[in-house]
Amino acid sequence: MTLISRFWAGRTFGRLEAGFLAIVIVALVMRLWELGGRTVHYDEAIHLHFAWRLSESSGAFLGWPWVFGTDYIHSPWMHGPFQIQFTALMFRIFGDTDVTARLGYVLFGTALVAVPYFFRDYLGRTGAFLAALMLALSPTLLYFSRFGRNDIIMAFFAASLLVLMWRYLEEGHRRYLYLASAVLGLMTATKETAHLVVGIFGLIMLLLIAVELRPWSLRRFKLS
Repeated sequence: MTLISRFWAGRTFGRLEAGFLAIVIVALVMRLWELGGRTVHYDEAIHLHFAWRLSESSGAFLGWPWVFGTDYIHSPWMHGPFQIQFTALMFRIFGDTDVTARLGYVLFGTALVAVPYFFRDYLGRTGAFLAALMLALSPTLLYFSRFGRNDIIMAFFAASLLVLMWRYLEEGHRRYLYLASAVLGLMTATKETAHLVVGIFGLIMLLLIAVELRPWSLRRFKLS
């Protein structure tokens, strides 16, 4: 049995999956429509300029001359380096235009719409579908999915981390911890507000642990 067949074993493509696929396609079209029609904003220009310089540089890393170039040195005032590297990759693959400058953010914004599908066991099928619909049609998320800043990337990573935390608490599989660690690393490389996300999620974990330990502590108190 191949890896793909093992992944799809026991899974069906029903009405819910078809509905999510339709929402994701609509979200993608909305985010791509006239993507290069708006003038680049100042906050976009800061990051896109250095991403372009990186894509045009002639440095070398592990034999790949365009992955990490010598014409870009990270500075903390531009937040994390992930979006610079990712946008430079878009430039290198598709060329440097206003559309390709925002293409990576479109992909993350569209992926965010699909995240509620993995919450369907908790939100319910209808709740997950409506959550995805609201994410797809939200004017704020639509704007930032078409904007060259790392906000939508952080939103996707934070939502993904929440899903992985919940999955681990429900199922206890270590793979969710490994995936959460990878997402956390990417968050840290994206923006320093990752530390706030860790603090908030860490507090939630502590509260959940406290609730789980409360019956045990009460029994121990009564016995003593």
